[in-house]
Amino acid sequence: MPKASPKFIEALNEALTEELASVIQYLWDHILARGLESPAISDMFKELSMIEMKHAYAIAERVDLLGGVPTTAVGPIKVGGDLREMVDTNLKLEYDAIEMYKKLVKTAEAEDDPVSRRLMEDILGETEEHANKLETVLGK
Repeated sequence: MPKASPKFIEALNEALTEELASVIQYLWDHILARGLESPAISDMFKELSMIEMKHAYAIAERVDLLGGVPTTAVGPIKVGGDLREMVDTNLKLEYDAIEMYKKLVKTAEAEDDPVSRRLMEDILGETEEHANKLETVLGK
């Protein structure tokens, strides 16, 4: 059974709190989205929420397998504003998540844990796709 350092478990749990917050934030943005473009953007928020849920589940499973206790703590949630603010807020969070997952890839490598590294790389790739979708909506 693989074991991880307490520091790595803590870093994974930090990622888990961020994913749990993203699930809620995207879901609430889906519900609260208003305006002419809201149906398409609202659907995108719902889809992203479901992907964040898969990320949270995968990280929680990994923490458990590595001998840690998956956190139930939820990171900060920013809800509200008009559609543009919602997309902008979520984009900033995705940018932060990209940096977090890049560090986690390196940490997993330092821990000599190729399975966690691959998981972090997979989530990093999907997070970059989320940022790209949000940038497209904002015309960036």
